[in-house]
Amino acid sequence: MDTHRIIYLLQRYLDGRIIPEEQEELNRILRQGDHAEQIREVMGVLIGREQGLEVYDEMEWEPFLQKIRRKIVRPTRRLWFSAAAALVLLSVAVWLLTGNRKTGKPLAAAPAKPSVTQDLAPGSNRATLTLADNSTIDLDAAKEGVLGQQGNMRLIKEKDGRLNYQPADEKAFVTTMAYNLLATPRGGQYQLVLPDGSKVWLNAASRLKYPASFGGKERVVELQGEAYFEIARNPSMPFKVALIGQPSARVEVLGTHFNVKAYSDEPSVQATLLEGAIKIHQGTAAVLLQPGQQARWNSSTNIKVSTADLEEAIAWKNGLFKFNDATIEEVMLQLSRWYDVDIVYVNGVPKDLFRGEIYRSVNVSKLLKVLEASGVHFTVEGKKILVRN
Repeated sequence: MDTHRIIYLLQRYLDGRIIPEEQEELNRILRQGDHAEQIREVMGVLIGREQGLEVYDEMEWEPFLQKIRRKIVRPTRRLWFSAAAALVLLSVAVWLLTGNRKTGKPLAAAPAKPSVTQDLAPGSNRATLTLADNSTIDLDAAKEGVLGQQGNMRLIKEKDGRLNYQPADEKAFVTTMAYNLLATPRGGQYQLVLPDGSKVWLNAASRLKYPASFGGKERVVELQGEAYFEIARNPSMPFKVALIGQPSARVEVLGTHFNVKAYSDEPSVQATLLEGAIKIHQGTAAVLLQPGQQARWNSSTNIKVSTADLEEAIAWKNGLFKFNDATIEEVMLQLSRWYDVDIVYVNGVPKDLFRGEIYRSVNVSKLLKVLEASGVHFTVEGKKILVRN
């Protein structure tokens, strides 16, 4: 597709002079979603952006953005907010907020719409570690270095903030099973290196229980919430993830990289496999997953396997919100955990669907500003977000 043609069609649309045939052509281009680079180039041209300039001045692009918003039509009430998404007239907003994907550098952002009168900072690396004797360590406040010892393992907070377990004596043998519990609050996340060298990323409002030293015939951890795992290979000692509150469900690890989402306020558990193989057990049923597959189940349904959107499944671990036709309830659940807020639907739950991505490092006002382009309105009041149709 000729970039000049896209510029022509968008300019005709913005000027209100587009004819039905041109409108259908533009809609077809946007629906295909195959012209991300050209669309970004078009946005630069229409906003007056010079090639290679990495930061916009608000005075340059905000009037253009407002003009776009005034002309938005959304017959299906579906909001796409990525630069590669179908509705480029909305995607420009998130592109401006999250930055040029070629450079990864953030661009200037406009102030929130008036309805978002307060703001909330995003989550950060925060967690509490409960030791075998029930004493606790605030890992956010703890200094780098050795935090203590559990059995034969030293607990170390690394320079990058991760919690690591290292042998206190390389020749020592495990004689007792001391369990630790790593818990993140709403608005928190944390990284952990288990005693066997396996790596775990723990999402907000999650808990992971594990032994300070693995012994016996298998390695078993217990999860509530969401975690991404990269498991150290040890065929003689299989790794298993049990789900807190779901005694009949577990994930048996036959491979390496996978994500488990098991929040109590979600309708189902999700296990997504990136590399290797995992076997899902639910009661007497068992399903083997291959890379690229996702399993969903709950206590009253069978395990359902589908092709996974891998980027969406681990977006949180990579510092992103990413949605693929997500409902407003699914979107707001993630926001409630990451920004530590409660969600109130003032006049019912909107039916909008959302597709796109935005960095989790932005303040909530910037994210809500993008979502408001769908016609849903938000008000931040203290630790609540009020949602209105």
